Amino acid sequence: MRLNEEIKDYWEGEADVYSRGIKEELESSQRQAWKELILSYAPRKAKLKILDVGTGPGFFPIILSEEGHKVTGIDITENMIARAKENVKRQGQSAVLMTMDCQNLSFPDESFDMVICRNITWTLDDPKRAYQEWKRVLKTGGRLLIFDACWYRHLYDEKLQIRYEENEKRVREKYGRKIHAHADPQKGDELSRRLFMSDKIRPQWDLNYLIELRFSKVFSEPDIMDKICNEMEKEINRLTPAFMVGAEK
Repeated sequence: MRLNEEIKDYWEGEADVYSRGIKEELESSQRQAWKELILSYAPRKAKLKILDVGTGPGFFPIILSEEGHKVTGIDITENMIARAKENVKRQGQSAVLMTMDCQNLSFPDESFDMVICRNITWTLDDPKRAYQEWKRVLKTGGRLLIFDACWYRHLYDEKLQIRYEENEKRVREKYGRKIHAHADPQKGDELSRRLFMSDKIRPQWDLNYLIELRFSKVFSEPDIMDKICNEMEKEINRLTPAFMVGAEK
């Protein structure tokens, strides 16, 4: 089985776990926090055409469509898109949701004012190809926002691995859960060892590649935890702070 097919197969089984997660986010202060963060970097336009790459169960389409923006959400997994459609409808919002490989987009050039994604780039087998595609579908002056973290750097750093295991022990004792709440954590770890991004120093890698792609501007926030995470998430993910890296075409 090709790596991209293995990735798709794995995430098909994670849809219910992630759908429960975004329902909790939608009922918390994170709903507004994410909205404010994204729109603070958006092009100054009243009604944006936004592509949410790797939309999962539809969190970004919900919070951005309720602000009047036209959101298209794509995901390689049918189960994620099915959950996204249910969640968007339940929230009384409207968005275009479809199954599509974000590394091979079917949209014409310069289709969107903004391309955004959360926790998707680390899962890709060919992120360079993905970044090229995302630039292609951006309008001139459009913005790309990538939210992610170095989720599995500990697999390639012995000292970090020790700290990771110590933190996971604390998390288990305090919250009764592992750091990564996956339906199939063993398969997740096995797959993560083979992914392109797992051993990269980020967001520096992303910034370097976006410069190589000749975006007109690149920018980053190396740690956005205080802006979008609750106290439990900060504690659980203390060794892997969420970052934002962006670019303007």
